[in-house]
Amino acid sequence: MDIILASKSPRRRELMALVAPEFRVFPVDVDEAAAGHKDPVKFAVEAAVLKARAAADAFPEAVVIGADTVVALEHRILGKPADRASARAMLELLSGRRHRVITGLAFMRRSEGRLLTGHELTYVTFRPLTNEMIEAYLDRNDYLDKAGAYAVQDIGDEFVRCLKGEFDNVVGFPVKKAAAMLERFQAPTFSLDIEDMDFPQNAGIGRRDGRTVVVPGAVAGDTVTAQAVGESRGSVIAEIVSLEKPSAARVEPVCPHFGVCGGCLFQNVAYERQLEFKRRHLGRTLNEALPPGHGPISIPPVVASPDVYHYRNKMEFAFSETWGELVIGLRERGDPRRKSRGLTIGLGACPIFSPVAGEIFPAVLEFAREKGLASHNPKKGRGSLRHLVLREGKRTGEIMVCAVTAPGPEIDFEPLVRKLDAALGPRLKSFWHIANGRNSDIVSFEEARLVHGAPGISERLAGLSFRIGPSTFFQTNTAAAELLYAKIAETAGLDGGSRVLGLYCGSGAIELSLANRVKAVTGIDSLAENVRAAAENAAANGVANASFLTGTIEDLLKSRPAETPDVLILDPPRPGLTPKALMNIMALEAPKIAYVSCNPAALARDLRFFLGRRYRCEAVAPFDFFPHTPHLETLAVLAKRQ
Repeated sequence: MDIILASKSPRRRELMALVAPEFRVFPVDVDEAAAGHKDPVKFAVEAAVLKARAAADAFPEAVVIGADTVVALEHRILGKPADRASARAMLELLSGRRHRVITGLAFMRRSEGRLLTGHELTYVTFRPLTNEMIEAYLDRNDYLDKAGAYAVQDIGDEFVRCLKGEFDNVVGFPVKKAAAMLERFQAPTFSLDIEDMDFPQNAGIGRRDGRTVVVPGAVAGDTVTAQAVGESRGSVIAEIVSLEKPSAARVEPVCPHFGVCGGCLFQNVAYERQLEFKRRHLGRTLNEALPPGHGPISIPPVVASPDVYHYRNKMEFAFSETWGELVIGLRERGDPRRKSRGLTIGLGACPIFSPVAGEIFPAVLEFAREKGLASHNPKKGRGSLRHLVLREGKRTGEIMVCAVTAPGPEIDFEPLVRKLDAALGPRLKSFWHIANGRNSDIVSFEEARLVHGAPGISERLAGLSFRIGPSTFFQTNTAAAELLYAKIAETAGLDGGSRVLGLYCGSGAIELSLANRVKAVTGIDSLAENVRAAAENAAANGVANASFLTGTIEDLLKSRPAETPDVLILDPPRPGLTPKALMNIMALEAPKIAYVSCNPAALARDLRFFLGRRYRCEAVAPFDFFPHTPHLETLAVLAKRQ
């Protein structure tokens, strides 16, 4: 195999000899600044790609290796110094501090259109450097072509107090990493027909030599050139080298951040196929959990979301400092092939939420810069900004903004309110400041202060008006929820004499949508704010036959109520019902149960319990509340056996 090292560095040439005994050197001179990334890892990798590409033009059949090493101090990239003064400034910055040395690697074969990239990271901590130490080193005149203005093999223990990682990487070429990548690049590729999908993970599934091959990012119907990269649970894990023939189900993603942002997984799959994949996944999940002797449950087509984009009425965005710049966005997408760095992907817009995000983000970031506010770092105990929670009435256009910060000195948010008012006008109805001291990434609304406007926004659903506060539970897809509630009314066997009990009622949307069809409806929820909102919604809509109670199902249903409800509505959180809740619910002996779930696995577990104890499943109806994600909402209607 013809191997070309695209480098002028004599150090890389020496280290490359430890990777491959036979190779050629092709010096390249590229403008590394063309890489253009602020992320040091992305910068190093892109610079390596530029070098590999420059040499690959001359040697299209060869395996060309490009490498680039950068020194990063916190979020700042330290390149090669232009002169002695800039070298001195770099060494002064590094004195007594820990920095990262990152080498980006790119393996390319032009004739096959193949590119494999990677990087190696080493942490280096300098001792405090005196002026005399710095000047003595600079007198050697061996710093101009060195990232960070130093060569570790020259300064040794005199400058370096601690080095964590590969020493070769700091010299400029990580031998172990390069050898592993070369072996991977040389490994055989194979053509694979993608026959099915591991839907929750957005991975294609094919068969080769009698084994299952899982390919992240592949779509059922694709034909790909793939390469094995590992194994998991008896399956081969492969990655796409090239797309030979795209599936008819493959489409171009709408969002420019798709693939790296974790907000959604399936924008590259046609929406009709997403619905089919969800139906099949739900069917497998439910039927595999059925009790012995129970016949299969038929799963009808998934009811499509009326809005495929801009459907969410609530989003929790995160603040983060990404390579020195404050951003608002979502956590990066997980990938089974590599370890997550836990980054937040900065967004300019969010197609699954609302165009209003593109109006709000610039105002918030400008305010933060003017105030000198930084994102919260719980490990270092610095910074204040944690989350930005946005709620929108899809039918009313009303907007609520919640700035979530770490506890600390009070922040004057009035300038931000003025900026948002200028951008949104009368749509801005409510602005809250939430102080969240928890260590987890979950937004807690325990300390909330109304800064501007009304305590909540309004939304219309099923002919009713609902008030929504900062922490009020309300289904995130208004239009799809309306379809689900209509289905409950259609299938639950209601009449004018029915008594309905709703458990985990939230702000009472399901219960109030049924109230005009029944004699009485009662809702129970553990959060007092939800119960207050439900009672207020009942009063605002003139619903006199609805009442709401605060408490847990485990406590409030310890004893059987005086009147058995005719219809029981269950809409529990994602984990489903606790064992105690299941037993208390079973003791009610309700003739009909309408169980709404956003988690097929939890629904399957709980259905197994009910179907094994005096209930039968009359119908299952799936609804897509979450296009472009693996999630869906499912209604299961159960009837007590006589």
